[in-house]
Amino acid sequence: MYGYPEKVCLIQLSTESVDSIVDPLAKGLDVTPLLKLLEKKPLIMHGADYDLRLLYKGYKFRPRQLFDTMLAGKLLGEESCGLASLCESYLGIHLIKKYQKADWGRRPIPQDYLNYAIKDAFYLNELKLRLEKRLLQCGRLEWHRQNCQRLIKDCTHPAKPEPSREWRIGGCENFSRRELGILRELWYWREAEGIRNCRPLFFIMRPDLLVKIAKVAAANKKYTHLLPHYSPSMKGRLLQTISNAQKIPPKKLPMYLKREHQRFTPLQQHQLEYLTKVRDERAVTLKMDPVLIASRADLVGCIRDQEACHLTEWQKEVLGFKKNESGKLAFTFPDFQISPLPVTSKKESTSSQAAPSGKKTGKNPQSKKKEKDKKPLPEPSKETNHSVPSKRKEKTIPVVKSKTKKQEQPSLKQEKRDKKKIFKK
Repeated sequence: MYGYPEKVCLIQLSTESVDSIVDPLAKGLDVTPLLKLLEKKPLIMHGADYDLRLLYKGYKFRPRQLFDTMLAGKLLGEESCGLASLCESYLGIHLIKKYQKADWGRRPIPQDYLNYAIKDAFYLNELKLRLEKRLLQCGRLEWHRQNCQRLIKDCTHPAKPEPSREWRIGGCENFSRRELGILRELWYWREAEGIRNCRPLFFIMRPDLLVKIAKVAAANKKYTHLLPHYSPSMKGRLLQTISNAQKIPPKKLPMYLKREHQRFTPLQQHQLEYLTKVRDERAVTLKMDPVLIASRADLVGCIRDQEACHLTEWQKEVLGFKKNESGKLAFTFPDFQISPLPVTSKKESTSSQAAPSGKKTGKNPQSKKKEKDKKPLPEPSKETNHSVPSKRKEKTIPVVKSKTKKQEQPSLKQEKRDKKKIFKK
């Protein structure tokens, strides 16, 4: 957290007879022969994940045998697996972790730092013996060995970075290609500035700010108010980077990535839920963290391909894997009854959409009679009418004639006749 790129600043060694500290940053000192010797020895480390990745990155260090005290504490179900907590629980020794987050790249190293560092490795051998005894009593020593071997393999076989993916950070999932292009250039600018200034990347620019600036700059809006306070030279390089990114030709903009894996089918989703339930039940029985048995990523990989999944043998046995005909461990799922989705034709879907709620979608018998009574319209003559006849039946509008004087006369004569008949009677 004090420099970039990350590097090994100190190596603490503790044996039965000697306790020593090695400074790999000392001028003229090559620690490669020492690390080659340590590769052949059984090592004791606490939380070896980060240290192994850093040692492999800098020196291609790959140990043959390892005992991780933090991993042992997790397998034993300890609530707190820090070095200070384990030393207090198993050795009755109280360690002060005052300088755990100190700047170990500082030179010369203060004496307080050296005193702290030597105690950090001094109690590991005795702690390892106590934890190993407990693991043997619980029948989990072999589990620990398998997990340590997998830890070595994972940390010394890192995945190769993909140029098309390494700069894609959270928040850019719905970005346009122009926004992605600006984000990519900003990401590489931050990498270069981190190396130039020997500062961690989050001190250069936060990931969420990278995303925000890329989005605003792609819309050709003002973004200078979003920039942190930089030196004039550093700010100038940033502005030039954004200006160049805005001018990238469309053909050279990043492409959208395709999905690595297909979505789970309903059957696979049921299998994942069932396997997760089995894992949680076994974790309660064994009194350990469910993730230690199998993480969600491990379970997903197991559903996709059981033979290539990332589980060790003990994890498979705990989950209920059994040997198949070929002698390999495999998990047998129960038969899930999955109801297929209803398939509707286009006619049914359109009629159901057009029908109002609460009414049947079928046709009335009266409408069929009306369709039979309909006569085809006569075709228009080529000489007079060139319009296309409409399929709709034309409505006849009755013509109402206005009353005239001639129409009113018969009614007056009729009235006179009626009066004469009444008079005669």
